[in-house]
Amino acid sequence: MEKNLIKVVLIIFLFFSVVNASEVKLNSKRYILYNLNDNEIIDAKGEHEHSNIASLTKIMTVIVAIEHIDDFNKEVTITKEMVSGIAKDVVTVGFKEGDKVTINDLLYGALLRSGADAVNALALLTAPSMSKFIDMMNAKVKELGLEDTHFQNVVGLYDKDNYSSAYDIAQILLYSLNNEKFKTVFTTKEYTLSNGIRVSRSVDYYNRKSKEDLSYIKGAKTGFIEEGGYSLATIATLNDVDYLFVSLNADKSPNQVLDHVKEYKYFSENYSYQDLITTQDKITRLKTKYSREKFVDIYYHQNVEKYLKNDFNKNDLDVVYDGIKEISYFTPKDKEIGYIIIKYNDKNIDNYVVINNSNLTLDYNSLYHDYEYLFKIGEVIFSLMIWGIMSIKYKNQTNFEVDNKEIKS
Repeated sequence: MEKNLIKVVLIIFLFFSVVNASEVKLNSKRYILYNLNDNEIIDAKGEHEHSNIASLTKIMTVIVAIEHIDDFNKEVTITKEMVSGIAKDVVTVGFKEGDKVTINDLLYGALLRSGADAVNALALLTAPSMSKFIDMMNAKVKELGLEDTHFQNVVGLYDKDNYSSAYDIAQILLYSLNNEKFKTVFTTKEYTLSNGIRVSRSVDYYNRKSKEDLSYIKGAKTGFIEEGGYSLATIATLNDVDYLFVSLNADKSPNQVLDHVKEYKYFSENYSYQDLITTQDKITRLKTKYSREKFVDIYYHQNVEKYLKNDFNKNDLDVVYDGIKEISYFTPKDKEIGYIIIKYNDKNIDNYVVINNSNLTLDYNSLYHDYEYLFKIGEVIFSLMIWGIMSIKYKNQTNFEVDNKEIKS
């Protein structure tokens, strides 16, 4: 069985390592779409290719800062170093040297407005120098096990050593969303800073031309640089399914927004959760041992759904069982006895562990037949024990009678 399980693992690895070719034609050159309900990639193209990610860099900048800040309401002063050297064509919140702002102002200014002044301030308030903060960003890259990312600045300015991939950005965003403070800021649409400046998410700015309905998009971060085109990372909820989508390198705006609208619309309209297995579905029939029943039918222990295309036909499912071929009366309940690989249209779509949920009746005759020699040895041992006990009892009784004669004499 061990060899068979290894085969199963290899099949599963091959399945999850390959993403089908995209069903949607998009303008963005590289992208990745997650179904967050299942934490599965459901669409991707060039997701591991290195690319300039522009202001998507700020996702990492902000999460690193958040993890080193205790008081988000703390008031700080904008220094000359935080606002100097920012090019005129780079987006800023509008902070000036000497301004009194809160950490919250900087966080919302960084993620919603994508302000270079805000991220510079966060970096310099977190680390002794900009280079030290960038080292912290790259340390986080290693911590997350990312292989397609390296940061050279906190803003996302062009640098051949500041790059990432759609896959890695998705991992950084997934990680960051586990932080409640980051999630709160990322999912905010508008925010008024303590100095009265109102900031709103930049994806709505890019959507002015297309005027698409983006109400289902819960959070977004945009990015643009001439060398890398337009990028966008969003999370959305449609038909009770949570998604995360990262797209890179759209050629012009609002194509990056239209790509997200098209992707979300396609999958929400053409995919849904389908019943793969129910507790009424028989998995396999097994021979039994030490049981009055000669065979037992194994059923799956719970209902299983899978996010699949709406034209799904359960009759096209093929459930392949790989596990023990014989089950004993003494096999513990809920013990893993194998796996099932579920195939649909000859493609492996998932695998599940099978547990023992059989109800068997003990057959004493077969048990005695298999262990007859043990029972006979047991009988001999039992007889010897009885003989030993009787011998000791007889000896003690004899000694007692002798002692009584001695006392009488």
